[in-house]
Amino acid sequence: MKNIFIGNSLFIPKTRVIKQEGREIKIRNKESELLFLLCKKYPNHISREEIEKQIWTQTYVTDNTLTQTISNLRNGLNDKKHEIIITIPKKGYCLNIEPKFIDAEKIKIETLNSDFKKNSTLKNIPFFKNGSSSTYILSSFVFFLFFSINFYVFFKLDRIKIIHIKAEKLPITVNLDEEKDKEFLKEYKKPPFIFLKKIDNGTYIACEPYKGGLTCLKK
Repeated sequence: MKNIFIGNSLFIPKTRVIKQEGREIKIRNKESELLFLLCKKYPNHISREEIEKQIWTQTYVTDNTLTQTISNLRNGLNDKKHEIIITIPKKGYCLNIEPKFIDAEKIKIETLNSDFKKNSTLKNIPFFKNGSSSTYILSSFVFFLFFSINFYVFFKLDRIKIIHIKAEKLPITVNLDEEKDKEFLKEYKKPPFIFLKKIDNGTYIACEPYKGGLTCLKK
């Protein structure tokens, strides 16, 4: 069964969950069935009679039960103004937002990619956790090879001169003052970081080797 985006909410019919802006709400079985039915019928409306027939098959249901089910769905979708599920007088209900059916596997892959981008900071990369100094020197060499080609593009320097640099001389620091920037240096002037810079607007950049290239973090 496919997952469904309804506005900024993600409805997962298989688990009866609605996710929205950090919230995760578990809805009841009938509520899930009704929301799925509304999505399938979009943009058409569904009468109360049809809803009762398809959701509460061969079961007597009062008007209050259906009204409460709709109310619970609106709460789950944070639809306080009734702009997502609308009531059509004397006709029934319909969705006012086009639902987008997406394969669950595709959402999983996109979520993983998004999480990787959000968490790809130096603190979250388990690099050099058990590494040796030789690995550090080798990674430093790879970094400088990449760095010499891309330095102008990323950091707008007019010229760069690369010389033999010993591992103990790293990281390279640019525009940093030992006193004024001591808090930043205290945290980042150590392996695995091999380049530190302070930009004109006061932002810091710290870079470390990662998978044959480098990963840079703005602070």
